[in-house]
Amino acid sequence: MSGGAQILVGTPGRTIDLLERGVLSLNTLTWFVLDEADEMLNMGFVQDIERIMEALPPARQTALFSATMPSAIARLVKKYLKTPVTVEISTAGSTPKRIQQQAYLVPNHVSKEESLLLLLELESPTSAIVFVRTKDNASRVAAMLQQAGYSVDEYHGNLTQVQREALIRRFRNQQVKLLVATDIAARGLDVDSVTHVFNLDLPDDLERYVHRIGRTGRAGREGTAITFITTRERYKLRHLEQHTKQAMETLPLPKLAQIQARRIARFEEQLQAALSGERLASFLPLVARLSEDYDPQAIAAAAMQLSFYANRSEAAEQTVMDILSRQAESRPQNRERRDGDGSPAPPAADGGRSACYGWAWGWAPTGFFVSQR
Repeated sequence: MSGGAQILVGTPGRTIDLLERGVLSLNTLTWFVLDEADEMLNMGFVQDIERIMEALPPARQTALFSATMPSAIARLVKKYLKTPVTVEISTAGSTPKRIQQQAYLVPNHVSKEESLLLLLELESPTSAIVFVRTKDNASRVAAMLQQAGYSVDEYHGNLTQVQREALIRRFRNQQVKLLVATDIAARGLDVDSVTHVFNLDLPDDLERYVHRIGRTGRAGREGTAITFITTRERYKLRHLEQHTKQAMETLPLPKLAQIQARRIARFEEQLQAALSGERLASFLPLVARLSEDYDPQAIAAAAMQLSFYANRSEAAEQTVMDILSRQAESRPQNRERRDGDGSPAPPAADGGRSACYGWAWGWAPTGFFVSQR
C-alpha cells in the first residue's frame, strides 16, 4: 500500500487496524463495496462496518451485496446511503439436479440427534456438514458425535478467522470427517469432497436451505442432502418443496436390517476393488501357508471379518444399537381422530393432514444490490 494501490480488499478488523495506525487513508476513495453484507452482520461485524463507513468520504459510490435483506442492513442503508437504489435479482429457487434430496420423519421416541446417528451409519459419508441453528447446538451436537466415536469439529461465528481457516484446511484434507456448522458455512465454504449435507433444523429463510445443500454436489460430483423433520414440521416441508419446485422423498428412519445391508454392499464394493488391485499379490503367500491347515473359504471369511470391523467405532455401534432397540420396542400410536360422540371422525379433506399447523413462514428476498449516487 505504501506504493499506492487502486483496489484494496480487506476484512473489517484488518481495515480498522490499518486506519488506526495511520497506514491506510480513505480520503481519496471513490468506491466502497461490502460483499456478503448479511453474513458480515451475522458474524458480529456491525460495529466494525459502521466504524469503516464513518471514515469514508461523503462523495463516493457505495454498493452493498447481500443474499437477504435483514433489518440490520436496512438500517445501514438508511443511515449511510443517500437516495439508494435497490436491485433485486430473484432466482428460480431451484436446487441442482445432481443433489439427491431426502427428508426423514423423526418419531416422538427418537430425537433428531439420534436420528442423525442412524443416518450416518446408513450413509457412511466420506465428508459431511451438519447444519444447526445456533452456536450452542453446534457445540452440543459436535460433543455428542465425538462421544459416539466420530471425527468431528464445530464451525460457527465464535471462531476467529485464523481458527476457521485452520479448521477448513483440516476438513479439506479429510483430517476432520464431519463439520457441525451454523449458517455461517452455508455460503463461501467450498470443499469439493463433501458428499452429504444434513439439516438437523430447517432455516427460517428457505433460500438459506438452497445455499446449505449447495455445499455438496460440487465440481460436477453428485451429493446427498438429508433433512430431519418431526410430524409438526411437515408443513415446513411442503413450503420447502414449493420454494425449490422439487418434490422431496419422505422416508422413515432406517431399521437395523437396512443399515446392515448397506454396510455389506459397501464392503462388497471395497472387496471387488481390492481384488483388482495391484497389492493383492503380496498377500498370496500368506494365503498359501494358511491353506495347508484351513479351508480357503474359511480364510477368506476370517479376513473379511477382520477388515469389516477394523474401522468401526464401538461407541457408535453401541449407540446405534440402543436407538434401534428403543425404536423396535416403541409401538405405533394408533390415535384416531374422534367426533364429540366418541365415534371415529371421517378423514380430513386434505387426506389426513390436519390444518392445525400455522402457515406463518415468511421468506426473505433472494438477492439485493443497493447502490447510491
